[in-house]
Amino acid sequence: MMAFLLKKQKKEDEMKVKKMFLAMVVVFSMLAVFAVSAHAGWYTCTVNMAGAGWGTNCYIKLSHTAATPAFENRWFVPLDSQKKEMLAVALTAMTNNMNVSVYIDSTTQYSIIRAMYLISP
Repeated sequence: MMAFLLKKQKKEDEMKVKKMFLAMVVVFSMLAVFAVSAHAGWYTCTVNMAGAGWGTNCYIKLSHTAATPAFENRWFVPLDSQKKEMLAVALTAMTNNMNVSVYIDSTTQYSIIRAMYLISP
């Protein structure tokens, strides 16, 4: 009888450990999702450099213009289907000393620019 109770207690303890592990995985997964998506959004930026890269790639170097910038002098990659248009916007901004409003996936290096608009002075 004692062996049966010990086995039952051991199984209950194992289930508690599994539930706790699963809860921790869910919590850390949620934190990771929010941490990555927290940086996606619209930013007003200065275009520092822009041009074609290797192959068919295009790169645009941006600096966030806020008082406490989220990024400075960081390379981004325009959306593949609109890279020529975004390169034109970036070059226009540089030529006319204008800022741009960009929607980026993340503030990390080489993230994708989803949209880019000139901001009138």
